[in-house]
Amino acid sequence: MRKAIVVIILAALFLINIVAAAFIFTDVQVLKFPKTTIRIDVVEINPEEVILRHNLQIYNPNSFEMDLSNFQITTTNPEGDQVAKINITGGAIPGGANRSYTANDKIIMKGNLSGLLTSTVTGIVGINFLGIIKKTIPLEVTVLTSLKDALSTIQVPTITARAEFGTLTRNDINLTTDIDITNPNTIDFIINDIVLNITTETGKHVGDFKILGTTIQAGQSLTLHGSGLVLLDALNAKQLTMLLTTSAGATVAGVSKTLPISTTIELAVPDFRQYIPASPPLELSIDIDLSRAKGGLKGNMTLEVINPTKIPLIATNLVVDYYRVKNNVKYLIAVGPLGTGELVPEATTYFHGEILLSFAKLFNRSAGGFFPDMVFAQLRADISLYGVNLSIPVAIGSYIDLHVLRPNT
Repeated sequence: MRKAIVVIILAALFLINIVAAAFIFTDVQVLKFPKTTIRIDVVEINPEEVILRHNLQIYNPNSFEMDLSNFQITTTNPEGDQVAKINITGGAIPGGANRSYTANDKIIMKGNLSGLLTSTVTGIVGINFLGIIKKTIPLEVTVLTSLKDALSTIQVPTITARAEFGTLTRNDINLTTDIDITNPNTIDFIINDIVLNITTETGKHVGDFKILGTTIQAGQSLTLHGSGLVLLDALNAKQLTMLLTTSAGATVAGVSKTLPISTTIELAVPDFRQYIPASPPLELSIDIDLSRAKGGLKGNMTLEVINPTKIPLIATNLVVDYYRVKNNVKYLIAVGPLGTGELVPEATTYFHGEILLSFAKLFNRSAGGFFPDMVFAQLRADISLYGVNLSIPVAIGSYIDLHVLRPNT
């Protein structure tokens, strides 16, 4: 009796296994592979590493439950070196359901940042039926990820410059500059030495100087100050251009990169007259010592010029015009040159010359009356700087009373 019962039970189990196997075989024939989506985002780029976020979405399109196990994501660089490995805890996914897995990992780059990263997802998908038969299917998905777009968001620090002309010497003008630098990135940048070249509109080089480089922190701004000398010849230009050149270097994910930077700044040509102060003023005085000579009056002229500035000015076209004055009307009768010379800074400079006032022109009945009321002397000169084509015209005048020559009445 007992043997019969055992036989019956074994037969029943055998039949059940046959039926279950048939169902499993049928389900396996219609088994749909899980739909797997992986998204890889660059979360952060810093000097040492790239931080990637892996988001794995798995959908079970079947009517039965699926088990996931031994899931991991392996990332390699273009040279085939493994740069990341993430283990993901699996679990059961009911039929018709989704499961999401998210994990971050740090990647230390060893090769070309512009190359493709290969991320491979591997794991085991298992199917259970009544706890009796388990079917496993290997899963492998490969995704290519490019860091090029992420790296393109790294911006070269912006550089702007301001310049102002300062003090003037015999040969040069001091130029001071402020260089504003802004780093909008999440990584520090090294700004190498900044070179400034100044040229005229014809391309003539009139000055250059260098500002030492520095490191600008991520997300920070700073201002560098510098100064240099520009030739006085720059004042002859119609337009001045300052070319700023440097390079910015950074370490991105373990790889050092250096990028060139250049910018052009237009400079307004300063008016040299601004360098001649109104106070204390440039003082000029003319002294004329007249004496009788053959055919007229001989004049020994002495021009005294006090230059209170520290600027070596040049006086050119120095002449004294003499006029016969009668009834408030001036008649030119002689021109006395005094030459050209430097007005020594913070000193007094003298110029000398001679003039002859002809009696024939001085006493002329046709010019309003024989005897003039007086003589008017006017000094004219052009004041400029060495090497500068522009000048400031100046003129001073004084009356000379000829009453010593007037006949007694």
